[in-house]
This record gives sequence, structure tokens and C-alpha cells, in this order.
Amino acid sequence: MRQRLTTIITTIALMMGVGFLGYAEEGFAGITAGTEDSWHSPSLTTETVTGPNGAITTPIALSADKRLGVTASKVAEQVAPGVYALRGWGIAHSFAIQAPSGWIIVDTGDSTRAALEMRETLERAVGSKIRVAAILLTHWHYADGTNVWMDQGTELWGHEYLDRNRTASGRVDVMGGTLQSRAVAQFGVFHPTTGPDAFPNLMSFTPEKFLLISGYQPPKKLFPDNKIIDLVIAGEPIQVGPNRSDTTDSVGFYFPNRKLMVTNFMVVDTIFNIYTLRGGAYRNPEVFVNDARWIESKNAEILLDIHGPTRKGEKSVREAVERSVDQVQLIHDQTLRLIASGLGPREAAETLYMPRHLREGREGYGQVESHARQVYNGTLGWFDGDVYEINPLAVKEEATRTVQAMGGPTAVEKMATQAVTDGGLANWRWGLKLTSLLLKLDPTNPMAKKTRATAARALGQRTDSANARGFYITEALQMEGNLLMQGKPVTLDAIRMFLGTPQPDQLAAASLDQNLQFLRYMIDPRKAENKQLTFTISAQGNPQIRQVKLRNSVMVISPSTSRASNHVDLTREALADFILGKGTPTKGAEPLAALDHMLDRSRLLPHGTTSGNSTPLEQ
Repeated sequence: MRQRLTTIITTIALMMGVGFLGYAEEGFAGITAGTEDSWHSPSLTTETVTGPNGAITTPIALSADKRLGVTASKVAEQVAPGVYALRGWGIAHSFAIQAPSGWIIVDTGDSTRAALEMRETLERAVGSKIRVAAILLTHWHYADGTNVWMDQGTELWGHEYLDRNRTASGRVDVMGGTLQSRAVAQFGVFHPTTGPDAFPNLMSFTPEKFLLISGYQPPKKLFPDNKIIDLVIAGEPIQVGPNRSDTTDSVGFYFPNRKLMVTNFMVVDTIFNIYTLRGGAYRNPEVFVNDARWIESKNAEILLDIHGPTRKGEKSVREAVERSVDQVQLIHDQTLRLIASGLGPREAAETLYMPRHLREGREGYGQVESHARQVYNGTLGWFDGDVYEINPLAVKEEATRTVQAMGGPTAVEKMATQAVTDGGLANWRWGLKLTSLLLKLDPTNPMAKKTRATAARALGQRTDSANARGFYITEALQMEGNLLMQGKPVTLDAIRMFLGTPQPDQLAAASLDQNLQFLRYMIDPRKAENKQLTFTISAQGNPQIRQVKLRNSVMVISPSTSRASNHVDLTREALADFILGKGTPTKGAEPLAALDHMLDRSRLLPHGTTSGNSTPLEQ
């Protein structure tokens, strides 16, 4: 043991002597330091073009629709005899296969209106009315036109988690406002539709998208999780396999008689979004890659991905599958290699190398650096090894000390203004960093906001990534007071509060458990410190009885078989009003009044306004 320890110490000393631990200066493991004066992601470029709608953007961003298989007009593209791709209704496509016992529809669109148009277009293409024998859903995202495709006896198939996942996405949830407001930024929901700040492609949403009518119906026939199964549906042999990409309920379909593979977000011309800037659960690349091995094994001659163009020919399909899957595996494997070499998340992201044919022109949605940092976080968590980060200064104090060290706010304003005026990818990024510090000190600083808007817009116009553009342009607009909702200026914070405040009827329609789970996250531990409270509660029209126990500044919710002496029985409307801060019901007032003193409603809209009939607070 002693000899082993001596060998280790000697080896470390030798490594230090030859500068092995100085890899940051000279590169390592065959990786050479960049020769540019300032490193930047290849998804950023100085070349801009102007789109048909006036958007200033990059050539890659402008070509994204074609890469996604989106057509300028709404069409039923005949892929093969009896096989049609329905394109032109956004970034996702539906497919129709004429089976022996009727038509099979794969995915039903994102609204009843879209589905009606799709069906009419398909029937014109085939020259007759069709009978739909079965609907196959790849996942829950594009199932809102289901009612339009349902005929007498139509079988509706989906993953066993599909309905659960869809329900969870729309329920009353503590994270709802945060996730939705970030989606508003990423998808440019309140960007102008024409002019330099308009979105250059269809990877954006308009406010009207949220008003579309859904005809969703839950699947009655279910695909088991994480299993490959063989079925005969509408007389057509179909193999179903796990296809877990952006959702856990995602499946793929292989039609052996046609050598046809249908996938969801697995074989796309842009790199799969391991991480999306709006946030979400970790999309583990290893799961993606393992599921894709089934797709590779089929040697399909036709491949239809709901987010991609038609691919035909075994060689073309194989190359597309291999490229798409290998991109994801490379990002995962190389990030872990760089982590193992001692790099933190940002350093790993900056160092990761992808061969040109795998990366160039393929960051139209996300960007590689975001994915690498997410792999780091999904593998090791937030700590990058810098011990300062274990107990850093408070954010505002750190900003204050940094600004003071740089000569004070006036000096930093001057630096930021000069950098942004000089322009260039490095200077615009530096301008964002400096204004981040200034706005931590004074969120109303007009010079910092003006400078930040200029820098954010310049980068937004020069990124291939739709995710990044959405956030950059949103930031520029809100800094200028030009992020408009119903004609009034708003901020993302106001949108978060607006979207995070449930409507009274939404709470009234939710289950008792959902209401209590929402309430649970409103406990303020300072107000609840050293306090205890126990009662049972029930809601009108709901047989459930729940015990609520406040202890150690947390609210514990559990089933109860009977009412306690301290019991609250109230209408759903009264419970909704209580949660929203509209007063304590007279019935059961004592326990709810006690609980009310421990709640923090600061993330909700102020009392007297609701998300159903008001505009977010003006900036």
C-alpha cells in the first residue's frame, strides 16, 4: 500500500513537472486551442440576410423551413403508392397510409381547423372521401385534431403515458408561469410579424396559436412503455418501438411491407435539441441513442420524421439516421470526455469539436454549446469544480464589487457603450455581460437598457439558432419597452406572473389534490417557522378527503379515510378564491385563516385581477 502511494505521488509530481495540468494553455488529448482572437460558437455568424418578411437573420435560419420539410403551400405529398405526407401546417407533419381495411393517420395536427384542412386536402389528392380505420399518435404534442379524423369504428392508438403527459402539461402547476413565459421568449410569441425583429422561419408561435380549438381524445389502445411490439392494425403489419426524443411517450412506427419508418424528432436536418432554452426535463442522450438502434436495424427505404423532409432510398435513409443519431452521441460522449479531463461546463462546451459535416448549417433550432452544458448538468449537476461557487457572494454584492473594481457604474457604462458601438460578436457579447452587471445594481438604468437592447438584437440577427434568436430579440424588445401584449408593453416577469396565476374556473375545475399541490408551493418558511397546523379538507362534488399538516415549514398532504374534528368542507369556487387571495371562506375559516398567514402570493397577479381578463402589468 505504501509503495502504491509512493508511486501515485511520484506520478503526480512528474505530471506537474511536464505541465500536464496546464492543459488549458496548450490544449489536451489532441485538441488544439482556437486561433481566433475571440472564441465564438459556430452558430453565430457575421453574415446576415433579409427575409421576405423583413427579418434580418442568417442564411441558415432563413433556410430552416426547407430543412424541416415545411412547404410554402398546404399539400398532400404522395411519398409512395398509398402513402401521403401532409405538409404546410407548421413545423410538424402528419402522414396518411392507405391500409387494407382503411386509412391509417399518423398524428392529427395541432387544432381541429388544421385537421379539417388536412383531411380535405388528402381527400382531394386521392379523389374520394376516405374512411379512417386507425389513428396512431407518435406522442402527445400533435393530437389536437383527433376528433376530425375519427370515423365509425376508428381505432385510436397511443403510448400508455400519452394522456398522462398531456394532462400534466396543462394542469395547475407551480412551474406553469415560468415555463410558459420562457416559451413565450423562445418562440417569439410577441415579436412583430414583419420587419427586422420578425421571426425568419416557422419555428415561432403567434398569440393566436393559443386560441386554437382542440379536438383531442385520449387513446383507447395503448403501446406499452419501452417495448418493441408487432401489431396488425387495419390489416397492416406494424412494428412499434420506443422513440423517446422530446417526450417520454414518443414512439416510432415501422411498416415492413412498405419498408417505411415513421419517427418523431429522431431524424431531422437540425441537431436534436438535447436542451431547449425554455427549460424542461433532461433529455438523456443515452436513451435517445439506444432507442435509435431499433430504427437503424430496420434498413428502411422510406423515412418520414414529423419534423423533417421525406427521405427515400435505403442509402439516403441510413445516412440520415446515422448522422442524426451520431450527432447526439458525439455531443454526449465528447462532453463526458472533456469533463473527465477536468473541464467545467462552459469550457467543455467551448472545446467540444464536431466534424464540419455533422455541425455546419445544422444549428437552426438549438446550438451545440447549450446541449453540452446540459449534458454536464445532467451528469454532474450545477457545480463546475470552482470552489468559489460553493459559497459565492450574493448576486447583487458580486455585481457591486465587480463594477466597483472596474471603476464604478459610470466607467462600466462607458465600456459597455463603447464595446457595443465598436460592434462584432465579441463586443456585443461583452456588452451583454457588462449590462447584466449594471442592471443588477439598477434595473431601471436607461443607458444600460439601451446598450443591452442593441447588443441583444445584433446577436439575435446573427444566430442560426431559433431558440437563441427568440430570447435575444425578446430581450431587446423588452429593454426598449416594445414587447407588446394587446398593444401594451410588458416584461417577461409580468408575463410569468400573468401565465402563472390560474384562472378561478381553472382551479374550480381541478381536483382537490391539484389545488392543494399548488397551494403547497406557496408556503413561506419564514412565516411558517415554528408553527404547526393539522386539518382535513374536502371539496364539493369530490369524494376525496385529504389531511393537511403544516410542520417544519412544509405542507404535507395525505389521504384521509374520515373527517377530523378540525375539518374544512367548501365549494370548489371558495377554494379557488382562497388560493388566489380573495378572502377566507366563512365556512372552515379557522384553519384556513391560520394557513393564510403562512402563504406567499407574490408570484401571483395582485388581488382584484385575473389572468382571464387582464393584461400583464405594464413595464
